[in-house]
Amino acid sequence: MSKQTIAIYRMPNEEDYYSLTSEEKLVINSEEKNGFFFSNFDTGTTYTLSNPTSIKNSWPSFEPFLNSSDEEISKENYISKVSQIVEEIKTGRMKKVVFSRIQNVDKSNSFELKKAFKDLCNNYPKAFVYCVSSKETGTWMGASPELLMNKNEETFKTVSLAGTRTEGVNWTTKEREEQQVVTDYILDKINGFSSSVKVSEPFDLDTGVVIHLKSDIEFSLDKNSSLWNLVSILHPTPAVCGMPTKDAKQLIGELEPQKRDLYTGFIGPMGINNHSSLFVNLRCMQVCNDAISLYLGGGIMSESSPEKEWIETQNKAKTLIRVL
Repeated sequence: MSKQTIAIYRMPNEEDYYSLTSEEKLVINSEEKNGFFFSNFDTGTTYTLSNPTSIKNSWPSFEPFLNSSDEEISKENYISKVSQIVEEIKTGRMKKVVFSRIQNVDKSNSFELKKAFKDLCNNYPKAFVYCVSSKETGTWMGASPELLMNKNEETFKTVSLAGTRTEGVNWTTKEREEQQVVTDYILDKINGFSSSVKVSEPFDLDTGVVIHLKSDIEFSLDKNSSLWNLVSILHPTPAVCGMPTKDAKQLIGELEPQKRDLYTGFIGPMGINNHSSLFVNLRCMQVCNDAISLYLGGGIMSESSPEKEWIETQNKAKTLIRVL
């Protein structure tokens, strides 16, 4: 088997999956209209698998690129850093910070990318499921519930997604405010590109293990507005970074022990197989040499409980652990 860049994906609410390969190198920071795109949260680098060959429902034969896993943060250290973030937010300098950690799971000798991918597809039919393997990034896989941008002719769609609860638990004021903060942020950014915006009332999005608050946002771009300019302004959203974006991202870089890499970047096909959608790379894992690293985050606000935030990341881990 050869080592080459591979992208495999299954769109939400679809049964077919597509395997993409290309003889060309990944294009860096391109604004090409067509290709498979994925980005690095830390550096802002966008990678493009351009002019790919696409095969439907056929898993390619390839040797994945594997990195070494990072060390986990302890529960005590996690709670200490979240407490520090809460105190920082209470000063008024920031409204929200999304703090993340990794959880390493032993990789059994029987682990197979193909089986894990198909299990994700079966368990999460409403999610965007993908597997990417490249020299630049290593091998990643995930099932994201969050749309960043969809293009259908001249109509664009995005979502406001925030808050996490389990079945039988009511939404708290903190979680509703968290979701409204994300909605207001997105609308403020879109208003500079569109004069026609529709927003739905918040509703429950059940991902199978946890439930989120979600609002659908539809709009059309004004003339002379660029999709990629809008993406660069929308991403990273408060749902994965915080507010204000610059201050939150700086604090994330100071406190998170691991690099996020592709976690909370955007990912998806544009102009391929009649698909033009970008998703926020959540509920994802990096397949490493020695382990599988699950990436888990939560939105921290002034009323956040560090202990409850730890539990929330544990609940999110179940999304991926159940297929491992």
